[in-house]
This record gives sequence, structure tokens and C-alpha cells, in this order.
Amino acid sequence: MARVGLIHGLGGMAATMAPLEAALCDAGHECVAVTLPGHGTSPDALEGVGWADWLAAVPQAEVLVGQSMGGVLALAAAAIRGSAVRLVVAVNAPAPDPDALDGLEWRQSRGHHWVDGPPLADGEEGYTRFPITALIEMVQGGMAVDAAAVTARVVLVNSDDDDVVDPASAGVWAAALAAGATTVEQVVLPGGSHVATMGPAASHLADIVLTALTALASP
Repeated sequence: MARVGLIHGLGGMAATMAPLEAALCDAGHECVAVTLPGHGTSPDALEGVGWADWLAAVPQAEVLVGQSMGGVLALAAAAIRGSAVRLVVAVNAPAPDPDALDGLEWRQSRGHHWVDGPPLADGEEGYTRFPITALIEMVQGGMAVDAAAVTARVVLVNSDDDDVVDPASAGVWAAALAAGATTVEQVVLPGGSHVATMGPAASHLADIVLTALTALASP
């Protein structure tokens, strides 16, 4: 059985990953779900924290599963930790986007300090507004990921009903990862929304992760 680190996205918390955590634990895996710095309290807590803090909070585990920004953090950690990470499952992970960074910095230069986020999924707890500095940190962090350094097997999952992250992001990550020594698989999650760890597609997502874990254990 594997030790699995679970990483939520911007504005979420450990509870965002709870349905997936339960399914993996039921299958006998050891799970560690974290609430990233600046999360789980008030959006104001995101001011003064950023990518380096979030990356440092990624659990030490041979398998990393991340939702949205958590998927990017999982890839970043795998690039740094090398063979210590054997599998990454990145769910609806936004691709590096210089245009998004330009747009955020332009808004910041015009005196905008907060950005409204998407509505929460049913049963989800988290933030619906963000300091623009946190969004800039997220985008800059994604752009800094050395995808070619990832040696872990990677499964890129994208929901077919994601209204937050462009589904084409999975293809962008796959191309970047192909420059390295990893094996990459892309999987479409039918009926999944952006926060795929919650909602009607959660059990299907758990099956995808469990299948990847089974393949990892095969000789």
C-alpha cells in the first residue's frame, strides 16, 4: 500500500479532498491531506503567503494527488524530489499562462487588490474571493515548474464540465512533461466539475486514482 499526499486548490482546504481520502483509505492506503498556509480561515490570511509556503507544505509521500493548484504543486514537488515521488495525479491543473499573469499584474497596477472566485461546489467549504497577490503567486509558481525534471509517472485528469480551468491545460502539461523521463497519461472525467473531488464524479475520480495506484504496485 502507498503513502498518498492530497493537496487542495487555491481557496480550498483539506476537507476538499475528504471524499477521495476516504476512498483511498478504505482501499488500505495511508493518506495525508493538508490545509495549505493561508487557507481554512479567512481570505485575508492569504495575504503575505505564497507559492514557496504552499510548496513547502506538500506532504512527503511517494504518491501526490492534487486538485487544481494542488495538481500544479504536486508536479512542482515531484520535479524537486525526484525518485522520492513515484506517481502524480493532477486533477484539473491549470497550465502555465503568461497571459494570465500579464492580466493580473495589469489589474494590480490599476489599483485592484481583490478578485472574486468561482462559486463553491455543493458541500464545499472555502474562499470565494482572493487577494490578487495570491493569484499572481499561483500563476508565477505554475510557470516556474520544471516539468522536464519530473520522473514520476503522471496521470493528468481533466473534467469534461470544468468551468474554471481550460481542459486544454492537460495537453499543455503533457507536452511539457514529455520533454523529460516520465510516463504521462491523460484521462477525461465524465460529468466532473472543476472541484472533481466533490460532487457526482467523485467516485469515478477515486477509481482513476486507485487504478493508477494498482499499476504503480505492479512489477
